[in-house]
Amino acid sequence: MQARKGLVMVSGAGVCWATTGLFSTLLFNEGIDPISVASTRSALAAVIFLVYLLVFHPKLLVVNKKQLVMLALGGSVGITLFNIFYMNAINAAGMSTAVVLLYTSPVFAVILSRIFLKEPLTTKKVIALIIAISGILLVVEAYELHNLLDNPLAILVGLGAGLSFGTLSVLGKYLTGTGNRLTASFYLLFTGSLFLSLIHPPWIGLAEIRYSPSLLLALGALVIISTLAAHSLYIAGLSYLEAGKASIAVAIEPVAAILLAFFFLDERLVTIQYIGVALVLSAVILLRLHSAEALPK
Repeated sequence: MQARKGLVMVSGAGVCWATTGLFSTLLFNEGIDPISVASTRSALAAVIFLVYLLVFHPKLLVVNKKQLVMLALGGSVGITLFNIFYMNAINAAGMSTAVVLLYTSPVFAVILSRIFLKEPLTTKKVIALIIAISGILLVVEAYELHNLLDNPLAILVGLGAGLSFGTLSVLGKYLTGTGNRLTASFYLLFTGSLFLSLIHPPWIGLAEIRYSPSLLLALGALVIISTLAAHSLYIAGLSYLEAGKASIAVAIEPVAAILLAFFFLDERLVTIQYIGVALVLSAVILLRLHSAEALPK
């Protein structure tokens, strides 16, 4: 029963994360810049998270300088760069393609771990990499050269989102040494949002959004559902479920995102692209069965 409860929570986190593309696209369609969305989303989520910790768990805000530096490094990559790449990928490539490209993160994690951590490149990892790369090529329809030439930026920023989150996964073993998961998650979000604010102040996005009730509702859903609820469910789920199983369960995200895009944004993939999605998901599951836990977005 405990494991089932954890599975439901982690799967719920995946579904919440899947709504990121939906709510972001609603804002993009009204002319809001992707960087404005990323900066405003992160800043508001960080402020709400801070207030929650100050009221209910103030002791969790205590970290030493070394921990803060590591978390700031993780935040700059896993929050700042990730949000910049992922929001632009959703805007340029569409919700379905962007989320599949994001799920190249375990592939990048394996490669980076081999280069920087000297982790062994096992046969299973190589097979998973080949499957993932094959799936990606099908999703972006690389067999049609004009698809790559028409919109190369969309593919690059999508892969950039995967790379930045994959880098955070590699840093994960150091970041989880900072103590409580809630503490690590908060400082990753807080420092990442701070860097984003320096690049693009969140009040610019708020100035564009605040005059429209529908846009405010979309932004609120992006902050509450896609960010805070997703984090909360994932962290809570880890209390009942092994990290390896949790990282596999959360792979429901791209499936949920593609379904949401199909029903609400009228995004359609051709049959061969769905085969590519299945290949990428298969590779993710295979890699995560043999990989360490990745921190949540």
